[in-house]
Amino acid sequence: MVQPTSGAIRAANRVRVVDVLRHAGSATRAELAEQTGLSRATISSLVGDLAQRGLVSERRSRSEHRQGRPTATVALNRSAGVAIAVDVGVRHVAVAVGDLSRTVLTERWTTLPRGHGAAKGIEIVVRSIEETLSQAAVEPEQLIGAAISIAAPVATDSERLLVPGVLPGWNGSELAGRVAQQWNIPVVMENDANLGALAEAVSRGHSDDGDLLYVKVASRVGLGVAFGSQVHRGRDGYAGELGHVTAEPDGERCWCGRRGCLELYAGGDGMLRRLGRTTLGVNSIAHLVEQARAGHQEVLRVISDGAKAMGRALANVALVINPTTIVLGGELAALGALLADPIRAELTTIPFGRPIKVCVSELGGRASLVGALAVVLTESSRFVDRSQTLSSNRSGTSQVRL
Repeated sequence: MVQPTSGAIRAANRVRVVDVLRHAGSATRAELAEQTGLSRATISSLVGDLAQRGLVSERRSRSEHRQGRPTATVALNRSAGVAIAVDVGVRHVAVAVGDLSRTVLTERWTTLPRGHGAAKGIEIVVRSIEETLSQAAVEPEQLIGAAISIAAPVATDSERLLVPGVLPGWNGSELAGRVAQQWNIPVVMENDANLGALAEAVSRGHSDDGDLLYVKVASRVGLGVAFGSQVHRGRDGYAGELGHVTAEPDGERCWCGRRGCLELYAGGDGMLRRLGRTTLGVNSIAHLVEQARAGHQEVLRVISDGAKAMGRALANVALVINPTTIVLGGELAALGALLADPIRAELTTIPFGRPIKVCVSELGGRASLVGALAVVLTESSRFVDRSQTLSSNRSGTSQVRL
């Protein structure tokens, strides 16, 4: 049996430190020792090595609760790598670039008509990536990977969209292949609600005290499930299709073929259809939110009915998963308490355990985009093709590509 050399052991330990920093964003030396199981002396040596290579930096900040020397935190530098995030929504595409210290360097949003086609959309994405990379002064050799958020379930064994009709003409693999080829990086596709859940989980840090549900309430309804900082996708990629659980067994027929699906009542499109039978003339989700805030009773009734149906569905999910937190995101989350309070009331009917926290996402419409960056941060094995390659930077010094 061949024994690993000291150099190989050190390289493996360095990867362990880098993985912790990718997950946590930053950490003290003591936290690095605790999470890697390495000694403080080994951590100090590895941090010094990474700093000498220009991959990490340490910053000291004095805690208001502590006296003496300020605490130093270690974070990956921009030179350690930059990720691309893309969010393809029903009415927009957005692109961001960020580094492994979780700093978003720049982002760009483009509004598109509902049902936008793939051919034009892909060109907009590619042009937006070029512009954001130029604006952030990112060189191609700094890129370590890209993640693309899309408003559809994505097959776990490919980049194929499991419900192509959600975004007509988009098949997922075409966009991923174009980005991968043009920038020579690994690219993954992910469901937008899954990425919203990951963004919320990561933003709460590695010490989050439980599992999290992220509900994206926009034109339709999606659910992302995060166990710690790991997204649950299910065997085929369908996990989280909350919009298609049955709310009314004898209800309207959904586009999916089932009857009485939740999103017909709790999704923005479903609410607008119901309000279309009135004389209010509500024609968009933004208008719906505006009319609700103005106190129009018919709008408030439709929202209340949808929120109660959502609460009943989430109570059933909560009985199975027992989450700590439910985060509401998407355009309809702008309703705030009008959406959250009926959901909270339904959750109080659960006879077991402690209360579940229900809150509105602080990330707003950026949740899926931030989650796309988080995929590159937290799932480094999916970007292994570039994670440990040694190359030279423009000044000629050797650096590890993470």
